[in-house]
Amino acid sequence: MISNALILSFGVSLVCTLILPVVLLAVLLITRKLNPLPLLAGFASFFISQILLRIPLLQVLGTQSWFAAFATHTVVYVIVVGGLSAGLFEETARLVGAKLLKQHRTYKDMISFGLGHGLCEMILLVGLGQVNNLLFCMILQDPQLAASLGFGNDLLQAVNQQLAAASPAMVCLGILERVSAVMYHVFATCLVFLAVKRRRPALYLAAILAHTVFNAGVSLVLMGLSCVVNSTVASVLTELVLLAAGLACTAFTLGQRSRFDALETFAQTSVNES
Repeated sequence: MISNALILSFGVSLVCTLILPVVLLAVLLITRKLNPLPLLAGFASFFISQILLRIPLLQVLGTQSWFAAFATHTVVYVIVVGGLSAGLFEETARLVGAKLLKQHRTYKDMISFGLGHGLCEMILLVGLGQVNNLLFCMILQDPQLAASLGFGNDLLQAVNQQLAAASPAMVCLGILERVSAVMYHVFATCLVFLAVKRRRPALYLAAILAHTVFNAGVSLVLMGLSCVVNSTVASVLTELVLLAAGLACTAFTLGQRSRFDALETFAQTSVNES
């Protein structure tokens, strides 16, 4: 059976990764702290780059024997597939979005786009996943419901084993990881918008590199720490490192506000003079 503590952790994660983000976005839109068009563009950039393109591509590649052999080279696989591929797809989607939003490249627009991208990832990959987990918990605790839905004993056992492999601590750490990821996504959006506004492609490449380091670094740090301490301690330390990186990203993003405003003022002045 699934413990009450684990079910509670699924519920807490659901609130933090689905309900709260939706409420937060609604409040920020109503109070006009965010702009709707860049926000929707941010949602679209994640959905297209990951849900429609990268994830299906990796699923297809996963059926290939050569790709399965490549996956055995753990470190290289983590860097190339876990880090670099995500960077290429997501940062390119951000670049396309920034170029299309010709009249929406202010600091406020950038924040709107970054939150749209990051919170879309949080909602789709974690929030909706917790809805499934809670539904499965209900099915496991109600044999009649399971029978009415056509769940056989083998399937119930497989679902139970999968859910039981999780722990309340790991589920809660997953919430912290999503917060750190959102901070990174706003930072990466800042780099890409600056790349477009300043016409400096190097900043777009820097965003890809940062994405590679951020994604692959988490897995590599966890792998390294797991060789020294137990898995729970390693996970906690890894998430603390990730949080520190996210806070550093946020500090950079906040520090760019005056530069965004200066660039916007300069652009407007040039238009008026012409």
